[in-house]
Amino acid sequence: MPIALNVEQGNKDWVVNQFLTLWRHGYNWIDIVDPTAAGVDWQERLKEVDVIYPSGGNTFHLLDQARKTGFDKWLKNNLKNKVYVGGSASTILLSPNIGVAGIDKIDPNLSGLTDLTGLGLVDFEIVVHVPSMISSESAEKYAKKSKNRIYIFDDETALKIDGKKIEVVTEGSWKTYK
Repeated sequence: MPIALNVEQGNKDWVVNQFLTLWRHGYNWIDIVDPTAAGVDWQERLKEVDVIYPSGGNTFHLLDQARKTGFDKWLKNNLKNKVYVGGSASTILLSPNIGVAGIDKIDPNLSGLTDLTGLGLVDFEIVVHVPSMISSESAEKYAKKSKNRIYIFDDETALKIDGKKIEVVTEGSWKTYK
């Protein structure tokens, strides 16, 4: 689902690499569904998939479009029957709020959102791309001000969530606050 990357400028080789990685791991049927595209019955197409993998990109744009298209409500109603793989912006989307996207101005607020309430599908926030795009100092400063538990990840770390069970999967480094 390319919603968040549609507004990103610059090289998109990371997107191609994500698709190649999926293919190398045996995912040989991949559909690209964009709920923001006119005339696309995205809900019907998503009924057919087992895994939903919204791309990374601009978190503010992703939240704005998720609200406008109804993807936010659809995801809340259908997540129990699907595997959700978040990548950067689509990971942050699940949090109680997406304020972390503004750390070090990693994502410009292109949509002009003032309500940064995320989907609230998890009860914590995740700061991604530390230190490659966000400084450790800025991430920790944000974590100390937040009322939520915070996970701070590098680019080699992920969370595996199964119900209430949370497992950190990493070849890199991470921290948690609160």
